[in-house]
Amino acid sequence: MKHNVFKDLAPAYIDQLTSEETNKQMEKHMDQCEDCRKYLNKMKEDIFVEHKVERKKEHSSIDYFKKVRAKNRKKVFVIVSSLLSVFLILITIYYFMFVNMWLADTDNVETSLQNQGMTVTLSFKSKKANHYLLTQDAMSDEGYIDSIFVYEKRDDFSTPAELLKDGINVTYTFLDENTLLLDNGTKHKIKDDDIVSIHYKDRIEEIFVKDLYDTNNESK
Repeated sequence: MKHNVFKDLAPAYIDQLTSEETNKQMEKHMDQCEDCRKYLNKMKEDIFVEHKVERKKEHSSIDYFKKVRAKNRKKVFVIVSSLLSVFLILITIYYFMFVNMWLADTDNVETSLQNQGMTVTLSFKSKKANHYLLTQDAMSDEGYIDSIFVYEKRDDFSTPAELLKDGINVTYTFLDENTLLLDNGTKHKIKDDDIVSIHYKDRIEEIFVKDLYDTNNESK
């Protein structure tokens, strides 16, 4: 076998792609030719080094992707933790602002009417120690319906101290038997169906505005 033919067949021989007959001829040639034997061994070493470098690059790529995935997992963990923290804060705020404030039961509230001149005052006072009352006033767009919602709550630091009172007053000022002076300074002509609606947990009490005026006159 000629040297140039051997060298051409060397890569296929290393990859075990040559026939059995060709292998025998190449091995016989290597026994007789030291240069070709060294040439083949050098090619094997080069291929081994090349494969080693490629494996190292593959490992480096794998390590890089592992680091990227680890960083991404850390970012996701931070984002999820932040969202959970915000959610817990919102839940806490919701609890302190709404869950711990409830419509008061009539048995827990002392309600009274006070009269002074042309003014009638509805007073709501808590019967329970360390319990406070809050009211929300809502006016209807149709006619005059003054809806008062009486809430009860404990002092949990969610409400400014100046807003926490044992008693809450709602005042009505009459100019005459047919005219009510509203909080915004306007005058309202009283109708027969104008009412004050007081909302408790267990029931709703309704008082006609004209009855408030009549009560005011009766007290004189």
